[in-house]
Amino acid sequence: MNLIALRSPPFRSYILSLHLALNGFWAQRVIMGWLAWVLTGSPSFVGLVAFLNFVPTLIVSPLFGVVADRIDVRVGSMVSYTFAGTLSGIFAWICLTDALTPFLLAGFSLLSGVVSSANHPMRMSLTPRLAPKEHLASVVALTSLNFNLSRLMGPAIGGVLIQAIGAADALVLTAIAYIHPVIAIVFMRPRARSQSAEPTARQGYFFELFGGWRYALSRHLVRTAIIFSGLGALAGRSVLETLPILANGVFGKGPAGLGMMTAAAGAGAAVAAILKAVSKAQSAGRFQTSMLAMVMVVPLLVASLSQISAFPIATGIVVLLGGTLTMLSISLQSLVQMEIDDHYRGRVMGLWTTVSIGSGALGAVIMGAMTDVLGVPLAQASIGFTLAAISAMMIVRFRRASE
Repeated sequence: MNLIALRSPPFRSYILSLHLALNGFWAQRVIMGWLAWVLTGSPSFVGLVAFLNFVPTLIVSPLFGVVADRIDVRVGSMVSYTFAGTLSGIFAWICLTDALTPFLLAGFSLLSGVVSSANHPMRMSLTPRLAPKEHLASVVALTSLNFNLSRLMGPAIGGVLIQAIGAADALVLTAIAYIHPVIAIVFMRPRARSQSAEPTARQGYFFELFGGWRYALSRHLVRTAIIFSGLGALAGRSVLETLPILANGVFGKGPAGLGMMTAAAGAGAAVAAILKAVSKAQSAGRFQTSMLAMVMVVPLLVASLSQISAFPIATGIVVLLGGTLTMLSISLQSLVQMEIDDHYRGRVMGLWTTVSIGSGALGAVIMGAMTDVLGVPLAQASIGFTLAAISAMMIVRFRRASE
């Protein structure tokens, strides 16, 4: 069983508190989208607010990775959660006093995105040190399960809260949710960083940043895992981030169909995370055959959508796509986390976050642009088969380099 990390009291306490904070985070994103629509009635502004919340992760997450490696990551995590809660509380007060404007909403979305991008490398550096090092695969699997369950539950909670108590009061609750991990971290003591490869002296900021990247890219397994993660996200997210094109543009199902497909993708991701959490712990230092197969399966699922004319079957493929992409992401992240030294963890995982999220964003842009030119089926087939061919070539190169 891969649940062994739950035997560690610090990890168990942290992951439960983190679940509350993550649900607040996802609920808050829904609330921001709702407020953007109510304020302006503009789909473009709704998209802008979402973009502003998303883009800082692509740009500054690696920069905060250096900070995570330099400081006591326990303190850094508490500071990031405190900033997130404080910012949400101020925004809730603005809404409660009817002072909200589109400019303030856009500014809050951008600032909360910056805080979130700081939290990513902090969280990825802290959680592996809350359980024995030999339980690292379990830590990654359970953390990913936690993330995917909250991604499924949080938006629904946000919608219910808007209906029940209004957006402003709902934001008060999301602000309170960030208190829980701060309290949990106060009472825990992570294991010390490993002593291997400990830097002898502090270097310049960007010297350390690029040093961390060189460390990651010089390791064959880590470099390959990052490439495979980028290919998977580029293919899978091209569909999952553009589901309105599929739900309404192809099948004409409107908001109800979009909701069904979005839930299907989330359910597939949640089931995959659960299966990974309860399965046998992943081995360190090698790519499993199933992992390499998933690198190929994701783009082929994208290509298969081009041949589907029935909405239920397409929804089923979206379930498989969400599940396979999540299983691939967890497996690759586990491999990377087990391969790297604690002193480089923040920088490597900052790079990992940028590649994974950036590739997903690029995939969505490519899908949208190609759909405008070629139509949906041909765009899906082109992206799917092209990335399947690239993945096959990368797998062959990896096999040869490993011989």
